[in-house]
This record gives sequence, structure tokens and C-alpha cells, in this order.
Amino acid sequence: MCRWAAYIGDRIFLEEIISRPGHSLIHQSHCATQCHSAINADGFGVAWYGDRLEPGLYRDVLPAWSDPNLRSLTAQVKSGLFMAHVRASTGTATSRNNCHPFVQGQWSFMHNGQVGGYDRFRRDADMMVPESLYSARKGATDSEAIFLVAIAEGLDGDPRGALERASARFIS
Repeated sequence: MCRWAAYIGDRIFLEEIISRPGHSLIHQSHCATQCHSAINADGFGVAWYGDRLEPGLYRDVLPAWSDPNLRSLTAQVKSGLFMAHVRASTGTATSRNNCHPFVQGQWSFMHNGQVGGYDRFRRDADMMVPESLYSARKGATDSEAIFLVAIAEGLDGDPRGALERASARFIS
């Protein structure tokens, strides 16, 4: 299963959560003790908010612990709002486009777990993404599809309701 961390508070260097502590997300991704997969090696990503409305984004398919650019970035970037994700694939390809978080406009999104039976209704899930947002669908994960459907369901005006409606569409 994937692992993630999210932070909201005073501006801190991303490394204070993602890479420096002994219990950091990177450490946990390499030395997992409480999950089905011993390591999270199918890519990673981090999205952070700074002075602009849209978040910064860095993703790659390398294991998080082996990417020197990630360590450099987390040591230099300060943010009061960020999220990071290390991936353990549940069946979709290991590719940058399948790495979380996903970003669209001012929104960033990540998800842990999987939608049960997604392979059986993946085409239907793609059809739930409106034409106006479909060009933003770059990967093949259930998480990205849920995110784009949530945007279509009104994420800008009603975030909680949009996520509830999007989730309900996937489990009905």
C-alpha cells in the first residue's frame, strides 16, 4: 500500500516531514514494517503551495530514497501546505503520470488504497470524466479519475461535497 504525508501549519522546510526525521516518509518507504509491501518503490511525488495559487509539483518513478533531487528540493523549499506520496502500485504501470499527487489548477490530490474492482469498470470511470477535463487525464489510476470527477462535481465551490459525490459515483 502507498504511504503519504500531508502538512498544514507554519512554513517549514519540506525535509522536516519528508526526508530528515528517522520516521520520515522516505525512511518509511524504504523500511516499511506495517504494510503488505515491504517497500514503496514505484515512484513518489510532492506538491507544495507557496506564493502562487497553483502548487509546485515534483514526481518521478525512482524510489524516493534514491532520488538526490528530492532530497535537495526538500532541503530548499519551505511551505505551510504540502503533501507527499510514495507509491506501491496496485496493478497500474509504474510511470510518472501514475505517481501522486495529481495537480489541476489550484488543486492537488492523492489517495491511498484502491477502488475495488477498478479493472472491471475502468472504461466506465474514464467516461465519468467530462470532455472538458479529459485532456488532463495523463495516467491510468483510479485516484486520478476520482480527482478529475471531483473537479467536475464542483471541487472549487464545495470540496467536501464534490469528493463525496465523486466517491459515490465510483462505488455505486
